[in-house]
Amino acid sequence: MLPQITELEFDTETITEDLPPLGKSFLYDFDKCDFVLKDGKMIELHGIDVLKQWITKVLKTERFRFRIYDGVEYGVRLEDLIGSNFPRSFIEAEIKREVTTSLLRHTHIRSVENWEFERDGKWMRIKFRVITFDDSFEQEVEF
Repeated sequence: MLPQITELEFDTETITEDLPPLGKSFLYDFDKCDFVLKDGKMIELHGIDVLKQWITKVLKTERFRFRIYDGVEYGVRLEDLIGSNFPRSFIEAEIKREVTTSLLRHTHIRSVENWEFERDGKWMRIKFRVITFDDSFEQEVEF
């Protein structure tokens, strides 16, 4: 005898997981390739600023280039796309796929939306909105 499905009760409460804290990091100047100092000390980052810097670092790290990341899915594969002769629609779709896949590995990121692309020859600027479980913010990166 099987139970009737309509008579079963399900707990419809949404289960929310406690996310680990973002912790702290130190402000890094990607143009100068060095940490930013104030009064001889590195500047601490907390909260969403840690996540923003993590995103920039992931997007500026070419996957499989550095041995320190062997065996770890870290970084993106964009060098062959930006500045290539592939159709623009293909390049933008691949960048969206690659960036989204890389960023969704972070436990605090729920989605990546609202993409904008600006391209001039061999450089490209991309803008997008990062949706976290608590907030959302705009992110911009140049390649």
